[in-house]
Amino acid sequence: MVGSQQDEREQAGGRQRLTLVLKQTTLLGGLDEDHLAQLVAQGGRRRFDANQSVFFEGDRATGLHIVLEGRVRVFKTSPRGREQTLMIMGPGEPVGEVAVLSGETYPASAETLDPSETLYIPRQAFLDLVSREPEVAMRLLSALSVRLRSFASLIEDLSLRDVSERLAAHLLALATEGADEEMIDLDVSKSQLSAAVGTVPETLSRAFGQLARAGAIQTRGRKVHIKDRALLAQVARVKP
Repeated sequence: MVGSQQDEREQAGGRQRLTLVLKQTTLLGGLDEDHLAQLVAQGGRRRFDANQSVFFEGDRATGLHIVLEGRVRVFKTSPRGREQTLMIMGPGEPVGEVAVLSGETYPASAETLDPSETLYIPRQAFLDLVSREPEVAMRLLSALSVRLRSFASLIEDLSLRDVSERLAAHLLALATEGADEEMIDLDVSKSQLSAAVGTVPETLSRAFGQLARAGAIQTRGRKVHIKDRALLAQVARVKP
């Protein structure tokens, strides 16, 4: 009896902590705690190892995931097996919401980059929430507009920039996100980095060599030292 009461208290505490985490997310941050608690009760926490599939392109969209911990990579795969990373989602960001709204299959695959945890929300529970809460619908529209801009930028990169230019732009973006703007720790595999840049590992290695010979960067294992930010920005065709 005492053990079961303790388990119930721990479960209640876990749900309360999860509610507080969701309060900080971009999509659900405007909801009060009662609505968040109801959503937590309808959903379920899911844990994934690193490099584990969350869902596959073509799977029926039964629900969406809110990333609680770790990172989730969303990507497309060509008939020949080449991957193109579309986005990398971190804590607080939704994954799979577009397919859930349309009621169709997932248009891309998703896998974790790190040990990760998500809150899985069934499709009908999410649709009911959107219909009841206009603020969630507005936040969702805002998130989708950001995605559209991101995809437009990705299409421009793949169409108008060569691999060295795309790699330079990617390194500058990583440097801006990190604590040290001159040193980058590449915490993904070469194949994952290649997919993010839109190429294959062999071509990526050549692009790294070109940037190093130009004096823009220096590489050592998984670390990249930006030696000349202005030159790297010039290669990427962006403002330093």
